[in-house]
Amino acid sequence: MHPIMRCRTKFGQENVIASDIKKPTIEQRSTGPFVYADVLNYRALEQIVVDYGIDWVVHFSAILSAAGERNPALGLNVNINGFQNVLELAKAHRLRLLSPSTMGAFGPTTPKDETPDLTIMRPNTIYGISKIHMELLGEYYCEKYGVDFRSLRYPGIISADSPPGGGTTDYAVDIFHAALK
Repeated sequence: MHPIMRCRTKFGQENVIASDIKKPTIEQRSTGPFVYADVLNYRALEQIVVDYGIDWVVHFSAILSAAGERNPALGLNVNINGFQNVLELAKAHRLRLLSPSTMGAFGPTTPKDETPDLTIMRPNTIYGISKIHMELLGEYYCEKYGVDFRSLRYPGIISADSPPGGGTTDYAVDIFHAALK
């Protein structure tokens, strides 16, 4: 089940506001509220927070590994400035914020067996670098301003529901989608 649908099942269909920078599908529009949101537009994001009475944000906006390497400037802009906008909104409006991280935050010199949370983190992609930035800045805002910030480092995720989106696992996802066709 898609994470938005899972949240709507748990918290109520009208209590979970889905958003994207892309036009919603018919299914997305039919299952609950959907708003257009550009993570780079602070004022528009703030308007959504105020208009909908939002108190939790699950921040998935990111330019993933492969796409970030093709366009580093866009990756840095969306992943760092976009996250900064969401973090500032969390601070200003006392929002709870979950922003997932990635195994891409580690890098080739990180110990591969029983990798601890606090270890060598020298990523070699814009995506990984921006996720370290996100983790550290979120921790800073938590300590300095009391922002309820959470993050989890996810491994590569393969989904039957989502087409390839520019991440490191896209090759495997593409194989499965091609096989289905």
